[in-house]
Amino acid sequence: MPVRSGNGGRSHISRRAAILSSGAALTAGFAGCLDSNGETDDDTGNGDGSIPTITLGHGIAAEEPLWLMEVISDELDHWGEAYEAEFIPFSANDERLQAFQAGELQAGTAAAITTIFATESGLPMTVVANVSQCREETFTEEFLVTPDSDIDGLNEESLQDTRIGICAPRSSCDMWAQSAALQAGLEVGTDVEVVVTPFPSMPEAVNGGEVDTAMFPQPFHHTGINETGLEPVFDVIDSTGFEHDLMELWFSTQFLENNGDVVELFLEDYSTAVDRFNDDPESSLEMIAEAGYVETPTELYVDLPYYTYSASPMTESLEEINSLAVDIGWLDEEVSIDHLWDLSYLPD
Repeated sequence: MPVRSGNGGRSHISRRAAILSSGAALTAGFAGCLDSNGETDDDTGNGDGSIPTITLGHGIAAEEPLWLMEVISDELDHWGEAYEAEFIPFSANDERLQAFQAGELQAGTAAAITTIFATESGLPMTVVANVSQCREETFTEEFLVTPDSDIDGLNEESLQDTRIGICAPRSSCDMWAQSAALQAGLEVGTDVEVVVTPFPSMPEAVNGGEVDTAMFPQPFHHTGINETGLEPVFDVIDSTGFEHDLMELWFSTQFLENNGDVVELFLEDYSTAVDRFNDDPESSLEMIAEAGYVETPTELYVDLPYYTYSASPMTESLEEINSLAVDIGWLDEEVSIDHLWDLSYLPD
């Protein structure tokens, strides 16, 4: 699938390349990304009088129903008739937002905390649906340690003077690490150090002593426990204290204003894919693996636990994440997020 090349253009490289670069998240926040307003040169993505093409940037984890949507596009009611869509993989939230600022995307996925930062920065984007959630009844990421670790829980004595591996600064995993320190009465930078550690390197980093613990999503969670002998010590719901949205689906505000009816039909198809996944996750995961979205062997991938998938965001959790960002010092005050989402485009 096409992804952005280093010079800002498109190059046809594999999803594997995007997956293997998952540790290369940009660390400059949104600096340098605000010179434009995120608008494309036309209202529909093609401007030639045909049906609009939605160019959507997505991630490499926790987005299975969205990936399934592309896999089963021939079976959907509106894809190919009301709109076309081009799904482009990116390894980091910031990369997707930079592509949006460059006018390359009309839609995309972003971590819940990233959408709040985007709102603070004035990016013209609107959350229209949820992609994945961290809920008690399904998989949620855990912090793993070696069997002989002194970390035995979410407490001051365990976490004092430790190093916690995170995928990227100001990402969801960074937020969870910061929140864990806060819950233990500690401060990152003084009592706890966060260390950028690519997901694929986390098992080796923990076992090798480069970090004392790290937050593991799938399939790296499986690798850490089953192949390198790591053990869970607490999870991200423990660290935040609440269930929450993980990934959101957003559209350009301008695209919504000019093509609201198209977005409604797109979300009908997306909701169909979400229902399809929830009704038959095993065959859905098999199709996703065979389509090349993941590097994990199909027979293993279909047996991995998965997140809660729902088209409807838990908007109350966005408010809680907003407050948490203040508590951990990322924001001076809560961002006004009343206009962050518009769920009126979702089917009834």
